[in-house]
Amino acid sequence: MPRSGRPEPYAVDADLGSGTKASKAAQVLDVDLHEARSEQRAGLKDLDAMVESMPGLTRMQRDRERLMPRSTTAELGDERMARRLPAPRAVRKPISARQRNARSKARLEVQRSMPLTQLGAQYELVSEPQRWSELNDQLSAATGDVQALPDKDQEQIRRIDRSIQSYERANDRGHVVYSNVRMPWYINPGNVRGFLQNNFKAGQQVSFDRYTFATHQLHEAAMLADDSDGRTAVFEIETRRGAYLGASDKRDVTHHLLPRGLDFEIVGVSEAPFRYPNGRLGTRMVIQLRDTTPEL
Repeated sequence: MPRSGRPEPYAVDADLGSGTKASKAAQVLDVDLHEARSEQRAGLKDLDAMVESMPGLTRMQRDRERLMPRSTTAELGDERMARRLPAPRAVRKPISARQRNARSKARLEVQRSMPLTQLGAQYELVSEPQRWSELNDQLSAATGDVQALPDKDQEQIRRIDRSIQSYERANDRGHVVYSNVRMPWYINPGNVRGFLQNNFKAGQQVSFDRYTFATHQLHEAAMLADDSDGRTAVFEIETRRGAYLGASDKRDVTHHLLPRGLDFEIVGVSEAPFRYPNGRLGTRMVIQLRDTTPEL
């Protein structure tokens, strides 16, 4: 192993490190281990496909036997409600008050009808940093196999999954959301751009075993990040999945919780400009992802 601590040859798992709600932590792996984890994920999805094809099971029974949560997204209300990844050099602007209001209204309606056990499980995940780390670290260690976790943790994860699915059923909009990701400590800040361009190539796949905390605004993600060492980039994600947890009346609270077990295709890496609500401009290194998770 070289002095940097990086194995050779290596691959990058963007979701494996023990990060925080504010930022994922990328980790470098031996290529063989990285491929083995990818094969394990594929095997779990094959098992879910088998569950879906089994006769005689109710929808509730199928969901209970699945290893990954299925998509429950509603049809788009209008094609104009689909949100697409912006062009690399397009200025990312704060979302409008109308957008915040519509998403917050849907959130409140869903939460009013949600069982308290589901709402409590979700709240504990996003409000308690230690619990966020505990559940997500276990999911990473098991490569997303929820049945490998203790029964108590499985129960909470199933409830969180159902809480997200409840929002998805009521949501007729697309999302472009932002989630921070820190590069390994031994990557020189001056080399981050090259590291991203070399290890996040267009067309490659990225998988998230963990839940992902995101925002609908790039400036908000930048404010959440501790990038004092210059090693933090941002995932810019096009998806229909997840639950809006933000407010309608606060410009910098557009939180969004993405489910576990998502797959993405890398679209590209660029230095993206964005605008703060006060008009000031900033830039971040952005990795664009498009959701390709099978809808089983």
